[in-house]
Amino acid sequence: MNTFKLLYILLKYSISSTKRYLSLFLLIIKYKPKSILEIGVYRGIRSAEMISVAKIFNKNLSFYGFDLFKKLTKKRKNYELSKFPLSQNEINLKLSKLSNNTNLFSGNTKKTLKKFLKKKVKVDFVFIDGGHHINTIMNDWKYSLKISNKKTIFIFDDYYTNNMSLIKKYGCNKLISSLNKKKFEIKILPFTD
Repeated sequence: MNTFKLLYILLKYSISSTKRYLSLFLLIIKYKPKSILEIGVYRGIRSAEMISVAKIFNKNLSFYGFDLFKKLTKKRKNYELSKFPLSQNEINLKLSKLSNNTNLFSGNTKKTLKKFLKKKVKVDFVFIDGGHHINTIMNDWKYSLKISNKKTIFIFDDYYTNNMSLIKKYGCNKLISSLNKKKFEIKILPFTD
């Protein structure tokens, strides 16, 4: 990725309605991860951009993406307050053009993340934006924590600030407020939408 494309991504998100992703890329630039785990690949747009930005600093970047892909049912979609993603094959075609080391996992993260633990992989950067139900986010955190190292950066999407009825069932607010502030450095990122 050249400097022009990096500047394009940063500019794109600085003026977009999804400004929160600007924080994501600035953190990748700051911490230069060698491995990224994304929960909730959806259409692979952020996946491709994260890979492109991170590869500026680490050519041998490892990317691990988790989603239900075609296994997402209408009932599960409603439970998770989610959207239907592209297929695993469509995402794989998109990401394999950017890196030889992309790994996609299809299925419920209650099973796929648990199975991934057996690989004994440790990741540097985790972006959790899969299912939005509190129980799902708690599960994703529990397993992500087990595959992290002491310097792993965790980014949670779906932190809600103005809808108390939504917060009761969805989002990461409950999880964030339950974390031990002596053990974890917690920051609300500056760019929101």
